[in-house]
Amino acid sequence: MSDEIRLLTARLTAEPDSLAFLPLGEALRRRGQLDAALTVVLAGIQRYPALADGHDLLARIRTDRAEGDLAFDAWTEALRHDPAHVGALRGLAFLAFRGGDLGRAERHLAAALALVPDDASLRAALSRVRASRGVGAPAPPPPAPATGGEGADSLLVDAQGRCLAGLLLGADGSDRSEATAAAMGGVAREASRVVRLLGLGEWRAVAVESEPGSMHLVAPAGDTLLLVVADPGVPPGRLALLADRAAAAARRWLERLA
Repeated sequence: MSDEIRLLTARLTAEPDSLAFLPLGEALRRRGQLDAALTVVLAGIQRYPALADGHDLLARIRTDRAEGDLAFDAWTEALRHDPAHVGALRGLAFLAFRGGDLGRAERHLAAALALVPDDASLRAALSRVRASRGVGAPAPPPPAPATGGEGADSLLVDAQGRCLAGLLLGADGSDRSEATAAAMGGVAREASRVVRLLGLGEWRAVAVESEPGSMHLVAPAGDTLLLVVADPGVPPGRLALLADRAAAAARRWLERLA
């Protein structure tokens, strides 16, 4: 159990009527402890049934559990209590896009962007949906995957753990982008915690080596994360260089969307 989860659990135990269930549920979700996160958030919503943030978090947990219908219900409930809840609008757009209802996805994203017009990730998502529908100007091209014949792929995600560009496939060929995106934020937070405890300032990259392959995580912009995954034959130094190039491409792309 991480220090963050331990402290939040102690706080919620001492103050069961507090809103500590929100950060605790989010911390558990980010670590992949979805059953525990669901239990915590459902108990919190029982105490605060009109709290839109609680229903939004419940919906994200449901999404991670592949419970799309229940996630839809939770995000709809969040909007019932707060019609201007950007997270709920974004979530419903995600479900609509995944279900092939591009018109509904566009309406939700446009409504969210009207509330936070400076959100680059929302603007990118809206451009992607409109490009898919053939409406308006084509979206700028996504950051180029770090391939170039060197056995590497990349995935760019926003602060909410949602895919912006790129694709990661599992060993069996299945699309693992969404599951990986959901976990990336937790890795970044753990890296921030460790360097803070050691007094090393801000983290710049996280590198992981294993027999099946290697990974390199960087933060191209303040609210985005980029993961580059390479085959075992790619040297770590080369992977770091590929990640730097992909991060630069991601920054240029995000700037064009701003």
